[in-house]
Amino acid sequence: MSRVSDARAQLDAWEAKKPGDYTSKYKDKIDGVMGQLDGMKDFSYDPTRDAAYEQYKNTRQAKLANENAQANASAISGGYGSSYGTQAGQSAYQNAMAGLSSATNSLYSQALNQYTQKKSDLQNQLSGYQQAEAQDYEKYQTNYQNWENQRKDYQSVYNQAASEEQEKKSRHTGIFGTILSVAASLLPFLL
Repeated sequence: MSRVSDARAQLDAWEAKKPGDYTSKYKDKIDGVMGQLDGMKDFSYDPTRDAAYEQYKNTRQAKLANENAQANASAISGGYGSSYGTQAGQSAYQNAMAGLSSATNSLYSQALNQYTQKKSDLQNQLSGYQQAEAQDYEKYQTNYQNWENQRKDYQSVYNQAASEEQEKKSRHTGIFGTILSVAASLLPFLL
């Protein structure tokens, strides 16, 4: 094979190795996390929808405190109910309900912390996927640029070989043309 054919074969073989278009391994994951973040509503807390609050509220703590206070007062008064016992029971009940208010504040804080943590976790996850995506794309770009640089080198070698081949043909044609021209000019003298 000629030098031009060899150079063309190398160029064609290299062009066949061209990297395909970039395909993200993280697009679906990034989209999924972004969808979750977009779908998160602003934080709000409704204690009536909180199972922990309902459980706390429905405990018999307040009722038992009331009953215990009334029983203790009744025992002190000799087993008879009294206004003191009723009042002591009411006071115990109100103290227990005040504890419910305190529990509500605690449950609110806990729910806010959970919401904030979930959002933070999703943002960290998204950031990790985006960083991995950026690294993969940078690696792809580097590989593609290396391929393109090598392709340019093969193209240059092919162009040089083709140019030299053309010059060689031109020189041969020029020499042959000169010989024909000289022969044509000598032909009248020979006849």
